[in-house]
Amino acid sequence: MPKKGHIPERTCVACRTKAPKWELVRFVARDSEIVLDEKGSLPGRGAYLCKSCLPKKGEPKILKKLKKALRLLEK
Repeated sequence: MPKKGHIPERTCVACRTKAPKWELVRFVARDSEIVLDEKGSLPGRGAYLCKSCLPKKGEPKILKKLKKALRLLEK
């Protein structure tokens, strides 16, 4: 059980800034695709992007980082 006052933090995979979990947007790997997890409750590995990196999601560099975090890239 979390301590009272505990704020879960997550890291944006693109810019590596830490923020409270509810300030970031979660993505999940589903059938080799990246899916937006609106409620934050989908099962599986998730990766987070901050709201400033979200508009850049289609950029190849950020997309590659997101795929790597979700383990969709082969080595």
